[in-house]
Amino acid sequence: MFRFRLAPLRAAAFFAVGFVVLRVGYRVLFDGASGAGFPLLELPRIPLAGPFSHIILLGPVTTGGLTNAAVSALPVAALILLFGALNAVVDVSRLFARGAGRGPLRAVSRALVIAWATFPALLDSVRRVRVAGRLRGERSIPALLVPVFEQTVERALALAASMEARGFAATRVVDGVCERPVVLKDAALGFGDATDWHLDHVDLELLPGTLTVITGSTGSGKSSLLYSLSGLFQHFIEGDQAGLIEVGGADRAVTPPRDTAGFVGVVSQNVRLSFVAETVRDEIGFALSVRGVAAVIVDQRAREVAGRLGIDHLLDRGVQALSAGEASLVAIGAALISRPILLLVDEPLADLDGPARLRVCGLLERLAHESGVCVVVAEHNTREWARAADAWLELRGNRVHLLGPGEVPGPVRSGSGHAATPPGATAGAALASIRHLTVRRRAEVVVDDVSLDIAAGDIIALEGPNGAGKSSLLGALALGADPGTVIVAGRDVAELGHRDRRAAVTLVPENVDDLLFSTTVAEECRRADRALRHTPTGIAGPATAVRFAGLLGLEVDAAGHLLRRHPRDLSAGERLCLVMAIQLGAAPALLLVDEPTRGLDPVARTLVASALRRASGTASAVVFATHDREFARDLATRTLSMDAARIAADPLVGTP
Repeated sequence: MFRFRLAPLRAAAFFAVGFVVLRVGYRVLFDGASGAGFPLLELPRIPLAGPFSHIILLGPVTTGGLTNAAVSALPVAALILLFGALNAVVDVSRLFARGAGRGPLRAVSRALVIAWATFPALLDSVRRVRVAGRLRGERSIPALLVPVFEQTVERALALAASMEARGFAATRVVDGVCERPVVLKDAALGFGDATDWHLDHVDLELLPGTLTVITGSTGSGKSSLLYSLSGLFQHFIEGDQAGLIEVGGADRAVTPPRDTAGFVGVVSQNVRLSFVAETVRDEIGFALSVRGVAAVIVDQRAREVAGRLGIDHLLDRGVQALSAGEASLVAIGAALISRPILLLVDEPLADLDGPARLRVCGLLERLAHESGVCVVVAEHNTREWARAADAWLELRGNRVHLLGPGEVPGPVRSGSGHAATPPGATAGAALASIRHLTVRRRAEVVVDDVSLDIAAGDIIALEGPNGAGKSSLLGALALGADPGTVIVAGRDVAELGHRDRRAAVTLVPENVDDLLFSTTVAEECRRADRALRHTPTGIAGPATAVRFAGLLGLEVDAAGHLLRRHPRDLSAGERLCLVMAIQLGAAPALLLVDEPTRGLDPVARTLVASALRRASGTASAVVFATHDREFARDLATRTLSMDAARIAADPLVGTP
């Protein structure tokens, strides 16, 4: 519980200073900051009219007035610093957690744990949204509040769900029946009148020591079916259940996830959002810690699980410093700490490179076939599971189909659905030239002396393991680098303003939700159109709504129902196409896309492949980073490999 950490103290100092600055600004804005001392500014006093006639904006500003405003903020700033210092030496979240399971302040303690753990996500969200604003050319501060709020709420909900699934604040313990991990009889799932989605007449029994893969198109309900087994569907997101769903002999309709955490392990789709602790050691041991298990036993079990997964060298590392593959293994370790009889895993391969995929698949297969765990996986990338799976469940329409022996689900026969573009690059002068590009983050070199030529018509796949530097390279190309290192269409990107830069190069990031600022798709499209009027190309091209519909292969009238939705209610493929439509509005010479097939089913992958083909042409090119080798092989005109911050020698690079 006692461990000095500089980060909380640094954050507290930042917010203490920020509070003082805000207090002084508030004083200047409302009736000035006059008083003793020397006059600094003679701002005009502006009285408001109507019901606000008692309010006066601005006024004289003196040194004494500013001093008084700053001094009035010091007590609160000191309190912020004191709390930061306390959290630097004491794990405050553990103190809150101890009070969350019992006592009169139980409900308050639960809220404090979630709020305290969510706070760092707010800071991260502000940073990400600022970057997204630059990518989109959006400079309005109020516009950035919507994604910051939504991302913070998303983090809080994911955190609360993760803590619930791991037994946080449980008041009773239910013992599972090992022989009956999963039984569904005439079960039905839905959300009442809120959506048309539902599953009907699900009859299923899964046995110990088996690995079952749930497949289906985006939005078919794979995650909902998985969460109905964990209890999160019924007790956390308030879905409706009919019929019987038993897990380890416990009736899911009346048994919340926290009461079955001792024998049900859950690995969520976005594992980083579900992390509740600061270090790998504490993250893996969380489920035992909240049940009051002695610290020495928790540490022993964490070491045992980490050793089994081959991540014991990560135990003292911060969870935010993990690669995607490492984060997935840590999340699996956190789910295994209680020795579950049922392990539920949602799309574990989405963010992983080839070696990490094989490692995770092999681990889950061994857990099922050697350790006797009933493992259930929801996944789009089914090819890797072909040999490991004992059963396949395919969601089609409103039914769950148990495939028979020898039947292969559609996604295994993967591919983009199009003939491959002939390999080779367009001859002639380069559309874009990257020369000796190096990017550092603190003391680490994340892109090391990269040189590359890109020709018009190129569709370049950038492959490489997790942590190779692919995203860092794309970000540097889109957001600017040192002068002379990135030249696009004859212009030095480092010397361009943000509007001109979007016409030269633009990026669709891996987390496309960061670029969505409005509450409806139609408003997103209108906002993009307004921004385009100020770009060098104006709004001569089709409106964003028309581009969005076109990327989906629809007429704009047929996409009307999508325009009325909240952007986050779109499927993963639809959201990606929306962000691509927004970013293509400035007609960039170079389009960069980070992990375009992440979380997509085969139909959505086909749409995205078509969109990328259309984005490359006689005066433009596309570079996309991917782990999906089959997608890259079917689409790319060139494939580049990146590892340890460097790109393998490219024969098409010209003389520097």
